Amino acid sequence: MKWMPPKIDWSKDDYYNFEDLNRVENNTEVVEELVKLFETIPKLEIIKDRDILSIEFADSLNRIENNIDILGKRRELPGWIPNKLDWEYNQKFSYVDANRLERNLKILYEYYKKNSSMFKYCGMSTCGEEVI
Repeated sequence: MKWMPPKIDWSKDDYYNFEDLNRVENNTEVVEELVKLFETIPKLEIIKDRDILSIEFADSLNRIENNIDILGKRRELPGWIPNKLDWEYNQKFSYVDANRLERNLKILYEYYKKNSSMFKYCGMSTCGEEVI
């Protein structure tokens, strides 16, 4: 799995579709793997194979936002917007919601990616001038 650049400039004229949810779930899985380098978290349920015929919306949004919440609740990161965890059927999903999903994941990815690159040196391979 590879990080997919998020779309963080959604506007009222954009359309969110199954491919966007697949990207968000893929990126959630990438962040999950980064977080696991530092701490134990529960295995997240992730669905990345939606197509035009199989898109469940309220259930997916609740699961997706709960997953992002699990990944982000340990840190107070600048720019973080609280997740919406109570989606119901026929509730409006807007570009504001799309931006929140994508931006929160981007914030987490950048935070953990930066820390994981330092972790390789300070926590695993070397400490000071000696090689462990």
